[in-house]
Amino acid sequence: GYQRHVKSTINVICKWGIENRLIRGVHESPVKGITIDKRSEEKVPEVLTIDEIKRLLKEAKAFEHSWYPIWSMALLTGLRNGELFALEWSDVDFENKRIRISKSYNARRREVKSTKSGKWRTVPISGELLALLVEIKSDAKDRKHVLPRLTGWDEGRQAEILRKFCLGIGIKSIRFHALRACFATQLLAHDIAPARIMKVCGWQDLK
Repeated sequence: GYQRHVKSTINVICKWGIENRLIRGVHESPVKGITIDKRSEEKVPEVLTIDEIKRLLKEAKAFEHSWYPIWSMALLTGLRNGELFALEWSDVDFENKRIRISKSYNARRREVKSTKSGKWRTVPISGELLALLVEIKSDAKDRKHVLPRLTGWDEGRQAEILRKFCLGIGIKSIRFHALRACFATQLLAHDIAPARIMKVCGWQDLK
């Protein structure tokens, strides 16, 4: 998809340049004739079973792993990596039991921006999530952000660290972003309407 996007962008730029006589001696796009095949096979998504999820969290807590609160939050909210990183206590409404998601951290630019869709949304706070937030809050002290600032996270090694831990405890190795899919899969398993899941997770496309 990214390759097709790049090809289309080059075509548009070249066409505009040729028509406006800014590109001379060329009469067609340099990518003309290049075909990009669509994938014929869809990969099976990396998703943990409910037993694997429980084991991941149980082992992480037992080892007092520094990533335990981050993995737990991802599995209980379905937030993207950047949304988790940018989440502040001011976004958490304990009284009405909901979290407002309005910003995301861009690791490449090292700046906080809007969410991927550019829209804000709310995530309901379940009983399990409430207990986790209370636990994190007690350790956070005066920290502005909900989750701790870890060196590996700031360096963008969240996928590597999670994969290693999963392998170490004998469960399926998954990337960090797959925690979001695990959250959605569990909601589907409990007959939550896909439209509701899309709204909570911030997906624009049902696929």
